[in-house]
Amino acid sequence: MQKQPSVTPTLDLAVILGELQELRKVVEDLKRALGELTERLAKAEVELGVLRSGCEVMFQTLELNGLLAGGEAAKVQGSNPRSEPKSEWDPRKIKWTSAEDSKGQYERSEDTNNAEFRKMLKDLAAHKGKLYRNGLFYWTFPTGAIVGRKQVRKA
Repeated sequence: MQKQPSVTPTLDLAVILGELQELRKVVEDLKRALGELTERLAKAEVELGVLRSGCEVMFQTLELNGLLAGGEAAKVQGSNPRSEPKSEWDPRKIKWTSAEDSKGQYERSEDTNNAEFRKMLKDLAAHKGKLYRNGLFYWTFPTGAIVGRKQVRKA
């Protein structure tokens, strides 16, 4: 029997370094993808919060207008919505930010987590989205979750 020469595998340093560089590229790509995914997730959470607030306002508006969520008219017994007392809310307790559009400067609020803001929305819904109070004109934007206000000009 003839003895076979022993073969010891030799490690090629260039091959190992090449493999390490490829591995680094893969790790960097994974880090970048993870960062992008984290950013997209944060944006989605913000959008979800906005959607939740909008839905809450929409359901409150439906309730105020005498509609159920299913679209059926609610049966109101012995109550006239016009005879109900005016909702009291304090605009000083609502966070307002300055804004400007083609009609000029105004203030706006999206403070949906504030009880005073929700009372104001109910009052606005009872007045078809527009009302005057203490020298200011208040209105709701089409989304229903944003309110604007501006000083009423005196003629």
